[in-house]
Amino acid sequence: MPIYKGSTEVASGNLYKGSTEIQDGYKATDSFYVNEISISFLNFPGQADYVITGAPGATISATRSVSWTETAPSGSAYNGTQTASGVPTGFSFTGGQQGNISYTTTTPSVSFDAAVFPSTSTSVDYNSLTISLPTTAVVTYSYTFTGNLANSTSCTTFSGTSCTVSSDTLASSTFGTFYYFTSNATGTGAYGNGGCTQGCNVSISSSGGSSSCSSNNSTAVASISGQIIGCGELNTFDIATDASQSGPTCATGGNIAFYAWSGTGPINQFLANINPNNSGNYNQSVTSNSNAQNYLGQYVVGYAKSTLVTSATYGGGNYQIPNPCPSS
Repeated sequence: MPIYKGSTEVASGNLYKGSTEIQDGYKATDSFYVNEISISFLNFPGQADYVITGAPGATISATRSVSWTETAPSGSAYNGTQTASGVPTGFSFTGGQQGNISYTTTTPSVSFDAAVFPSTSTSVDYNSLTISLPTTAVVTYSYTFTGNLANSTSCTTFSGTSCTVSSDTLASSTFGTFYYFTSNATGTGAYGNGGCTQGCNVSISSSGGSSSCSSNNSTAVASISGQIIGCGELNTFDIATDASQSGPTCATGGNIAFYAWSGTGPINQFLANINPNNSGNYNQSVTSNSNAQNYLGQYVVGYAKSTLVTSATYGGGNYQIPNPCPSS
């Protein structure tokens, strides 16, 4: 509530009795003057001075912080713990992003900690702070792989640290659908055993290195399949599958996509995605018995990596929903 001397408002902090500043004024029990206090953020880079005012103890609804953005020197990025000293009591400093070669800018901030106004005015002045925002030079190291997975490459990292370079790669799908590798490639940092890609990775901390990396033909074939029953077969009334797989999921795709199909035209009536559980039982429902009534006489087919991998339990071939399809 403002107070006036004549027609001039007396600003907060300027009402005194003698030499004593008046904080609150009352007539009987009715307040007629509250000396608002301020929280000030001063001289922050690229920011206008920011001042929040309110009565002592009142909740601060405005933003209680100021942030600013700094840019690292050319060829460097922010790296290392960011700190500030000289931060007044009641305020705190929060560092910005750092620790990645892509962080060429960072946005630290200073906040007022409490959610309510203090009893006296307070401020933080950027010019009184000592702020440390460490940076490190970013460097690029070169490397050469020879062999049939040859690759001239490079990697970028902070100076004084290492980074990883990679050879060319070979995919197991080159040998056929569902293939995977049973050994590593040959060379320093070789990988591939049990996976679907062969290659080499090498950690380097300087330029000019070289090593050989070559693939081999050590492969095996994974399997994925789903036998289908339903409409009362084995007392199973939903359309269900006994789905199984072996080998890494990168080779099988890890799931079977089931569709209803009339026998001609596109196969696009999706029913379910099933992740094989190798249970040996028909405990994975492709579609409910009630939904199966919409597809009487149609086939249920399942594909993994665009390859048909399902068949009817009885009679082989594609499973066909009978008409009628009993529900009990």
